[in-house]
This record gives sequence, C-alpha cells and structure tokens, in this order.
Amino acid sequence: MTKISSNYVILWGSQGGNAEWIAKNIHTEATKKGYKGQCLVMDDHEQVSLENQGVIILICSNTGDGDFPDNSLKFWKFLRGKKDDGYLKNTQFTVLGLGDSNYSNFNNTGKRLEKKFKSLGAAVFYEKGLADDAEGLENVVDPWVEKLWEVLPTVLVQKSSLSIEESIEAEKQIEKELTELKIDPISVPYSMKNRKKTLPDLVEKYIQLENSLVTDPPVKAKENLKGFPLQISLAGLESGAKLTGLPRVAAPVAKLIKLDGKKESNKTNVPDFVVTPSPITYAPVTMVSCLSTADAVKRTLEVELDVGDDVDFQPGDAFGVVAPNDEELVQAILNRLSIQKEHFHDLYSVEGDVSSHLQHASNTTLIELFRYGIDLISSPRKALFRMLADHTSDPKEKLTLMYLCSKQGSAAFNAVRDEHPTLLDILETFPSCKPPIERLLDLLPAHTPRFYSISSSPLKRQGKIRFAFNVVEYITASNAKRKGVATPWMDKLTETVPARTTPTNIEIMTTKDCKIPIFIRQNANAFVLPAETERPLVLIGPGTGIAPFIGFLEHRQMQRKIRQSMGSIGHARQIKESFGPIYVYYGFRNQHKDFLFEKELREFETDGTITRLRLAESRGDDSPKVYVQDLIKNDSAQLFDLIVNKDAAIYICGDAKGMAKGVQDALAEMLVEHQKVDTVEANKILIEWISSKKYLRDLWA
Repeated sequence: MTKISSNYVILWGSQGGNAEWIAKNIHTEATKKGYKGQCLVMDDHEQVSLENQGVIILICSNTGDGDFPDNSLKFWKFLRGKKDDGYLKNTQFTVLGLGDSNYSNFNNTGKRLEKKFKSLGAAVFYEKGLADDAEGLENVVDPWVEKLWEVLPTVLVQKSSLSIEESIEAEKQIEKELTELKIDPISVPYSMKNRKKTLPDLVEKYIQLENSLVTDPPVKAKENLKGFPLQISLAGLESGAKLTGLPRVAAPVAKLIKLDGKKESNKTNVPDFVVTPSPITYAPVTMVSCLSTADAVKRTLEVELDVGDDVDFQPGDAFGVVAPNDEELVQAILNRLSIQKEHFHDLYSVEGDVSSHLQHASNTTLIELFRYGIDLISSPRKALFRMLADHTSDPKEKLTLMYLCSKQGSAAFNAVRDEHPTLLDILETFPSCKPPIERLLDLLPAHTPRFYSISSSPLKRQGKIRFAFNVVEYITASNAKRKGVATPWMDKLTETVPARTTPTNIEIMTTKDCKIPIFIRQNANAFVLPAETERPLVLIGPGTGIAPFIGFLEHRQMQRKIRQSMGSIGHARQIKESFGPIYVYYGFRNQHKDFLFEKELREFETDGTITRLRLAESRGDDSPKVYVQDLIKNDSAQLFDLIVNKDAAIYICGDAKGMAKGVQDALAEMLVEHQKVDTVEANKILIEWISSKKYLRDLWA
C-alpha cells in the first residue's frame, strides 16, 4: 500500500531560470490545490531533513554536456557522500529533467539524481520526465505536470477541495473569454482547401489586418528595431476543435516599488543585483585580433584581457562574461512599453517572491532590469503568450495568443519558437498588447552570463587570459536577422577590428579604456591538462573548439622550456620521455579563410610540442570535404594504441550537434575494429571513459 505523506518538498537546480520557474509554479499550484510543502533551491537542502521527507519532487536542468547547475553542486556533493542504502527509505520521489538532445549526455542530471535516490532507498512514485530544449521543453513539461496532479493524491494529503471549484471556475473563465471573442469554443470551422468559404469572419479579417501576423517574407534579411512581425499559421483552427490545454495564467509575483531619485548608470557597469559564482572583475582589453578573413563564413575574434596576478586559472578553465542585452533593443522595448526616456533611470525596488535572479533588485532602474535582469531574446514560453493574451485588447490578436498556447496551436507555437523572436518582435506582432513591466519580470527568464574557454597559459602570459569566439549573427527561415548577446557586444566594444587579409593574424594592442566584466569559473569537470606530463593526449577541436587546446599546448610548450632550462636533465631524450605524445585533430572550412591559430599550431608542430597535427578542411577550394571524424577513422590503429595501450586522455571541444556525435561514432568504430567488441559494448566503454575522466568534452549547442 502506498504511503500517504502530509507534506512535500520541491528541490530545484537551475542555470538559466527555467527549472526554477517550473518548480515555483508547481509549488504555487500545489498550494492552491490544498497540498502543504516547500520549494527550495537544491543547495539549500539543509533547511529540511531529507531523510524525513515523505515526498520529494526534483526539478533540475543541465549545463554543458549533462553537468549540474551551479546552485545544485553542493547538493550533489552531499548526495554522493551518502552511502547508506536506507537513508531515504521513507521517501517517495519523482524527477523532471530539463536537457538538450544536441548533447550526448542528454538529461544526465535527472538520470543521475534518480539513480542516486534509488540507491539510497527512495521509491519512485511517478515516472521521471525528460524534457528536450531542442524540441521545446513544453512538449514534455506540460503533460508531465498535468499528469502529476493526477498522481499526487495517491502520495500526499490534500487538505481542501477548493482547488476543484477553482479549476471549474478557471475553465468557465477561459470559455467566457473565448465567447467574448465571438469564438464558439466547441466548434471553429476551418478548411485549408476551401479557406475563403469556411474560415470564420473573425479569423479571416485577422489574416487581412494591415499589420498582418501572416506576412510575406521580406526579400532581404533585415534587423528591424521596430520589431520583426512574426508569421503565424492559423491552420490548427480547422476541423471544429475546441481550444484545449490552455495554461493557467501564472500568478502575479513581482511588485515594482517606485523610489525617490534617479540613478545614472554606465552601460558596462553591472548592477548590484546580478549574482555570480565568483566575484566580478572588470578586465581591461589589452589585445584584439581577427582570426578570419572578411569573406569567411564566420567572423572570429581573439581577445586578451588583463585579469591581474591575483586571479588563479588553468588552461581550459571557463570564465563568464556578464554582457548586457543589446542597448538598442532594450530602449526600443521600453519605448514600446510606453516608458518615456526620461524615466529609464528612475529608481525602483523589485519586491515579492520573485525568481532568484531578481531577489536582490533593489535601488535599481528600469533600464538596468532590462539590460541585465531578464532575457529578451530566448524562445518564448507558452505561459508568456497566455499572460500577454490577458493584456491584449484587440480580440483578433487575443485569439491568436490564446491559440499559440493551446494544444491545437502546438505546431504554430513551435514554428514561432524556431524563429527565435525577441520580446520586441512579439510585442510588435500584437500591437494592442500592453503588458505591465511586473508581469514581464514574472514570466521572462533570467539574463545569463555567456561562458568562454581560456585559450592561453599563465606560464606564458602571467596575469592575462586569451579567448576566441565567433561573432554570432544568423538569418532565420523568414529572413529575420538575429544576433547573440555577448559576442556582438564585445565586437562593438573592441571597436570592430578589421578582418585579416593574410593567413597570419595581426594582433592589435589596444590603448582604449575598454573593460569587460568577467568572473572565473574553475573547471569542475576536469577539462584541464592532466598533472602527469608524460601522459599522451588526443585533442579534437574543430572551429573555435581549438581555442582551449591552444592554451594546453602553450602550457606544455612552456613546461618543456622550463625542463630544458634545468640543465643536465634537459637532454632531448629525457625531454621526450618526460612529455607524452600529443595528437591534434583540427577542422576548419577553408585554410585561406578560417585556419584559426595557424601560426601557433605550426610553431607547436615545429618545436615538438605537437607530435602529430591532423587538419580537416571541409570547404576547400579544390578538395573533397573532410571532417575531424574522418581523420580519426583513418588513424584508428594508431589512436587505439595511444588511447588503449598507452592510456592517452581524449579531449573534445566544439559543436555538440554534428561533430561530437561523429567523433563518438568514430571512436566506437575504433573499438569495434581493434578491440573486437560490438557497437553496444564499444559505447559502454566510451561511457566508462567519460565517467573516469579519460574522455573529456566541452561542448555547446
């Protein structure tokens, strides 16, 4: 018989705010339904006695390739230290994981939490949910949460039935809203074949609006700071289906309290409410170099920062850049929200049970909140559209917003997400939508730092770090121009250094007082050089994935020079024995356009730091396409000897979507061919290598 508990605890771990938002909404809804419990960030787990908790709901996102978020690392360390298989024998639990299938270790945190809880004696009361950001988190989260309400009464005491009455009232309210829109909630006749004859007048007029939501794609891509109107298909309104699955409007939480006075703030000064894992350093830019030519597909920059002698780091460590949202976008949104420019710097305090990224937002300004507090460019949630519908006066626009967050509008919603609209695009698509700023603070996720790998060695450049990045700009399917947050900002901040014209990049030493706010994040996943210099290394890094390995190689080069300078022990033979071989696999599109770090790599090859340099050119002028995984397959015999017989460590850095899987498959084929195992066993071996830190990956989607 299932044990019925009196209360629950929700523990969440979140890097970008999604898991926190979901956890707090479940907690709010559970309270309304008459359940008693708490909602805590995982690292605050000591506020409750886990072993005495009857029901625990774990909600955790992933960062990197299946790693735990920063605010759950202490909790995971605590759990790993528990060995008693009866520690959680009185606990029933479930897990909701938020991951990205572009990464090999998809939803690794959720899987590890479930496995660990089971090993400590806890029982699963509801099957875990594994949401995929690549397909849209809502596709799993919404039905998982809906089913949770059916299961909870079997494990938790429900103290009142008020929630049933509220649910009925909520359904009546939705139908009332649809009725007011003159939409029959039971039947919305629509036919794609005979659209002009059967489409409801309301929808037909809506399609013909002057500021139409269904527009012809522009001939040229454009970046429209008045907003880029979205193309929304209403095809799902056919066949007389009722709009179902509409989410409840998230309860208002944030309160903006107006204070006296104003606060003039520098665009690059990070406001006090921004919390980072380690202190922020304003690092002066001392060098900028463009590593790619003007006609390369991507613009790639290398930047050097002066971090001072007190900052401790290793090659491969990551650091966060606290970049603001695009200034023009921020001001355009504030204008769209009818905030006059003279009020951008008015002082406010954010109060209420807000998400963690806004909990310290006191004595701040609207422009600071929109620069650093909330994400203005991430894919929208259905809950955002549902809230916006409540603040939209035009019935045609309101209908479309309701449709987008309904079950029937899933295809249209996914199409909108694929366009990666900014908040400005959404607001301009629905001109009568006038949301209060407080509701945007409630519904928009946190604005997060962007992380980069250090591509230099402290042995060569004491007190300075270098890193490389592509300036992120792209065109959507409907020809809207999109760009990233940090990379265009840094490109502009460093005065848009001209592209190189020769294969050798030119370093431009800067004299401008330009500083970038950063914080160092020591690599918790051991993506650093092994302490044993004699251990062989296999480094695989196409594109900017080569950047951290430049730091690795600089470090080994300097260690070799130091060893040589020590006199008698520095003979060539002893040097060779003291340092293991290093194989480097590096891929680029065209050697004349984007062969990044060519000078450095050739130097490492010449002086013996690199044992073997293998280059893959995928867009050569007169050569067939070659990728790093192709070279790994060609070298499988040598690599097998190096990796298996000589215990080489494997490092891979770069794109998680195609390259990482291709390399994984190539390594599996190597084991199948030379270790004589089947593919299943080969992949098990690779998983063991990952677990033992023999095979390390630093990937991004």
